Amino acid sequence: MIKKALTAPVRFGIVSPGKWAANLIESVSDSEALKLAGVFSRDPQKASTFANKYGGDVYASYEGMLSESSIEAVLLPTPHFLHHSQAMAAMRAGKHVFVEKPMANTVEEAVEMHQYSQEHNLVLGVGQQLRRTGAARMSKAMIHNGELGEIILFRAALGANLLPQYSAGDWELDPEKIPGGPLDNLAIHYVDLMQYLVGPVRQVSGLITDRMSPTDLPSAACANLYFKNGAIGSLVTHQISAYVSELSIYGSAGVLHFRRAGQELWFQEVVDTVEAKKNPPVLRQLEIHGPMPHSTALREELEDFAKCIRKGGQPEVGGAEGITALRVIRAIMESNTRGNTVLIDNKAYT
Repeated sequence: MIKKALTAPVRFGIVSPGKWAANLIESVSDSEALKLAGVFSRDPQKASTFANKYGGDVYASYEGMLSESSIEAVLLPTPHFLHHSQAMAAMRAGKHVFVEKPMANTVEEAVEMHQYSQEHNLVLGVGQQLRRTGAARMSKAMIHNGELGEIILFRAALGANLLPQYSAGDWELDPEKIPGGPLDNLAIHYVDLMQYLVGPVRQVSGLITDRMSPTDLPSAACANLYFKNGAIGSLVTHQISAYVSELSIYGSAGVLHFRRAGQELWFQEVVDTVEAKKNPPVLRQLEIHGPMPHSTALREELEDFAKCIRKGGQPEVGGAEGITALRVIRAIMESNTRGNTVLIDNKAYT
């Protein structure tokens, strides 16, 4: 009986069953570590359709789901401005929480969530899955093994034509509900990935424009980053132009190009400057082994979350990592407002 309890799948409920929720559920559809047990949406028909396809009981209210003793955890692929209140309500009900990025809209909210989870022995996972991809693991190993030499520079770009998808009144156009726009929706992934590769960002300077947005919502941003280990980087993000997803990692012995959120990884040789001016760059595509960003990396982060619930420990991407990424994003915004460089408090959260 004890063995069964230890190995039984974690029964969880999910809120706001939209497209991304479906991606999460499909990634663990055959997993022995998790079992969908409940669905809640403000739209009962949407909840019923989702439950009919993926399983689980439909709940008429979030409070009703949280009161169900057999549900151990809650997944929150919900609008950003709801993350803090929904996560706190779940943890106060004794549930473990997996919340999508950004973990909250303010650093203060994120810290409260993390501290509560620690104080009450609850697992808090955050959906920043790019570091789990096979391309990210390979990049980390190559850096560690010295194959790139000394890392001196990052160049990151992440953007998509999202603004035309939104309608008047959508929360995605409300700067109160998504303060950073593409910084929150997109760039936070690469902020987490860069810090995974070389450590924390120490200071930033940033510029933001809302010129293409129908509200005060940022439509594009760029930032300079200075890492604690001495590397520097640039970050651009937007939601008004063509799709781009690339992180280039420049080392003294070579360059890695992490593309399409980790679906491709290319190595660029360092060649003689005269030769480089005459000929195209020498690029070699590397074979990637391991999780992919929109499927198996999602499975890995959710199974890591379930493992921590069953066996203890902290997820690889938990509250501490969520705070660290969010702190950089908000520092970029603060720098834009103040017009100067912002130092980041690198306080460790354990």
